[in-house]
Amino acid sequence: MSEEQIPTDVQDESLERLPIFPLPDAQLFPDAILPLHIFEPRYVEMVKAVLERPDHSMAIATLKPGFEGNYQGRPAVYPVMGVGTVIAAERKKDKKWNILVRGFSRIRLIEEHPADKNYREIHAERLFDTNTRDEDPLEERLRSMLGQLADQAEGAREALHLILGQAPNGAALTNLLGAHACSDGALRRRMLECVNVQTRLRMSCQHVGRLLLEVLEPPVGGRDTLH
Repeated sequence: MSEEQIPTDVQDESLERLPIFPLPDAQLFPDAILPLHIFEPRYVEMVKAVLERPDHSMAIATLKPGFEGNYQGRPAVYPVMGVGTVIAAERKKDKKWNILVRGFSRIRLIEEHPADKNYREIHAERLFDTNTRDEDPLEERLRSMLGQLADQAEGAREALHLILGQAPNGAALTNLLGAHACSDGALRRRMLECVNVQTRLRMSCQHVGRLLLEVLEPPVGGRDTLH
């Protein structure tokens, strides 16, 4: 895929019939990039179709609990999901794919189309952020806390500084934090489903606060190994 071919957004008309890739515990956030290895035949077929779409669009859906018994069919997914475009695709010799999907928007499932393909397609509507502010004290607090966490957690320092540097506002900051600095799948899903930026900032502050307490808590025996 050449640089000229990389889509810059998802077209509204693409949401009328949108391929989805359901996964057990994955979310695609706006502003984030998700790497995927595609090996199942039905999703190999899906990637080929996605790359033929003008905007290379697809959605990442999260499977609801209990999907295991019907994984090869059409198990239930959570209705809010992330939509993005394939910005890089490498086909392997074994016909599998490695792809990068860039998230652009939250969407809500309206209906699923009849199963006339091996992969699933939906009709969806775009969701928009609410309650945004140009200068938000919660954003300032979250940035300060992430800076403190980066100072204490050496292994995560580079990733946290990258998140801080790439996020121009509170909405993007919470999206990147949810995508790249949250190992709690249930919390990630709640953050993806939340369109209220103020609420996402509060959730993020609580999450980062817990992480700060963990790294600052002295180990058993009382010796503090942080320098």
